[in-house]
This record gives sequence, structure tokens and C-alpha cells, in this order.
Amino acid sequence: RGTTLNQALMYGYDAYGLDVDGKDFEAYSGFIKTWLRNKRLKHTAETVPVRRERALVGRRLNVTFGLSKEAVKAGDVQRLTVVNADTLKSRDFFKPRTFDVVATDAPYGVQHGSKGGGGLSRSPLELLRQAVPVWAELLRPGGAMGIAWNTYGGTRADLAKILTGAGLEVMDYPDFEHWVDQAIVRDILVARQPA
Repeated sequence: RGTTLNQALMYGYDAYGLDVDGKDFEAYSGFIKTWLRNKRLKHTAETVPVRRERALVGRRLNVTFGLSKEAVKAGDVQRLTVVNADTLKSRDFFKPRTFDVVATDAPYGVQHGSKGGGGLSRSPLELLRQAVPVWAELLRPGGAMGIAWNTYGGTRADLAKILTGAGLEVMDYPDFEHWVDQAIVRDILVARQPA
């Protein structure tokens, strides 16, 4: 849970994410708040409901932190926002053309994904067909999208077709494919939003 977000924070970047699973959202919220306290970082962290036309559409964890009180006062802070909502609704929570990078580790064939259409799907490619165009709208011109996935759930050509169909340019970065276990061979595909 939250490993991509945590890695972005460790590199000094702001991080934004979504998780459709309420228990995972709660677990990550608890983890990051505890981590910030244990590291004694000056921070604020609040979970707020997100409403549209009076209906609850999600929850948002907003975190701001700095290495010291002085850093926070000077505005030298990092931000983390996590929304408990369906990834297909990303545009409802984040402005278009504001992300430099979208990175995801696509689920590996267990129930996952979007609730659109009445239930969770087992097909990572179907989720990506629906989600990639939404995520592409979040990218700034020149921004990049990186997707790790299990090649048993779809080929590199299958995923490249989804990315190019969303207007992205697939980059030629071969040699990332690696064996994880008998059911998972992971690969990575990178595409960029034309400048």
C-alpha cells in the first residue's frame, strides 16, 4: 500500500494518489501519520470528506510536512494527497495537465480496479483501457506515464496500443521484464504526453 507514493516522497517530490479500497485508504492514512510522528517531522494531516452536489464521493487525506519548523515557515514543504475513490474519477479530484508523472503498478489478476459497470474486474488490461485516457488528461505536456504490469495479463503490444490510443507516445525502454514468481512476470512500459 502506498509504495509508489512513499518512493516519490523519499525522492523529495509531492505525491498524489487514489485507492478505491476504503480499508487500504485507512491503513495508509494510519501508516503515514504514524511515520510522520515517529520521524518527528513538522506536519499537518487531515482526512476530509469530498462532496459533489451534497453527495459524498470520496475522502481525501491531505498531508503537508517539512523537515523542521523553520522549513515549514519558509514554505519548504512536501505535499501528499490520497483520495479514497475510483481511479476512473481521477479528474473529479485532480486538475487536468498538472502532473509531471503518473506511475502505477497494475494489479496482477486478483479482484481489483474500478467499480464502474457493477463490480470489480479481474482483467488488468480492461482496467487500463478505461483508466489510461483519464490519467493521460492529468499529464502536463511532456509528462510521462509509467506502468508496471504482469505480462501474463497482457502483452507489451496490448498495453502500447492502449497508451497510443490515449494520445501518448510509447518510449522504447526494453529489458525491464523480470520474473517475480510462477504467476507473475513483471514488465514496465513508459509513455509520454507530447509536448
